[in-house]
Amino acid sequence: MSAVDVAVVFPEAHRRGGVERVTWDLLAHLGSSHRTAFVGREAPDGLPPGVHLVRTQERRAPRSLRPLEFRRAARAALSTLDAGSVVTCGAETPPGDVLWVHSVLRAWLGVARAVKVKGVPVPAQVRYLMPHHRVMLAMESQYFRQARPRRILCTSQREIDDIERLFGVDVSMATVVPNPFDPDLFNVGRRRADRAAARAAMGVPDGGIALVFVANELHRKGFAQTLEAMARARDERLSLHLVGRAAPDAYQPLIRRLGLERRVRYHGSTTDVGWYFAGADLMVLPTQYEPFGLVIVEALASGVPVITTRLAGAADAVQHGRTGLLQSDPYDVDELCALLAEAAAADLEAWSRAAGSSVDDYRRDAVLQRVEKLVLA
Repeated sequence: MSAVDVAVVFPEAHRRGGVERVTWDLLAHLGSSHRTAFVGREAPDGLPPGVHLVRTQERRAPRSLRPLEFRRAARAALSTLDAGSVVTCGAETPPGDVLWVHSVLRAWLGVARAVKVKGVPVPAQVRYLMPHHRVMLAMESQYFRQARPRRILCTSQREIDDIERLFGVDVSMATVVPNPFDPDLFNVGRRRADRAAARAAMGVPDGGIALVFVANELHRKGFAQTLEAMARARDERLSLHLVGRAAPDAYQPLIRRLGLERRVRYHGSTTDVGWYFAGADLMVLPTQYEPFGLVIVEALASGVPVITTRLAGAADAVQHGRTGLLQSDPYDVDELCALLAEAAAADLEAWSRAAGSSVDDYRRDAVLQRVEKLVLA
């Protein structure tokens, strides 16, 4: 049995996603001074120095049952370790000594509205019947109701309220800890240095206003509303640049109907979102449910003004009318259209200068030093 100071559990650790990136950064911070293990399915880009990989041995399973199989395999992997502290980062992991909560599925489904599938509205309640959601809801309930952690970290007060309301969690042990950004990757100096090359690679014309939409899922983040608002704005300077692993194939009929074929570009998944921020004028994320939203803080740190909804946990970092704009109703396309028009007419350079220094409290080292103390206390 291997002895480690701390084991961090999550399916993946890499630089391409929100929780995956936070997991990777946490491992990098802990691995520099503590015996640290990552228990997970894969780390496709490698792990930080000093971190030992304990790969989960998972059996083949249908997609809907893969989270359940991961939890079983992670529990088995943990049994090979003598860990001083176990940090688990989601409901598909076995409950640990420290729970770092990044989202609450039952809370999201509780506020979700109908979605169109091939043009046909499907009531939000149907999602509760989807096999994947049924499994995850059951696992989430177990995770919170059966856990006996000594500490719970939540990215926003909203998450604390949700787990208390939905699962009866004793929130006296809960602490708000925001997701941190990496100042080496997200900073105004880098945006300035890479801006011309990034805009050329992205295909942004002179005088164009590049809207960057960074997400690995599109419906919840408001991609359809963004497309419709951009079309209604009737501003040919606006182009939309989608970055993430979720291809917009299902949205192609809408894109064609709105006449946006030449102004919407999909750039795929990346380990370097900062490159696209260098070419961006605005980041747009009219999310319908977002306990935090790390990409909001990363954009601001890069000097990119943000349009997002007041529902996002990281909306607190946006200074309305100074570093971005906040939308009240994520489903209100007319409101989003008005915000796009307001931003397009604003002094975006002034907004950019204000944005870069507005999120120092979210810097990686400061946040992770706090997490380190909470995890190893």
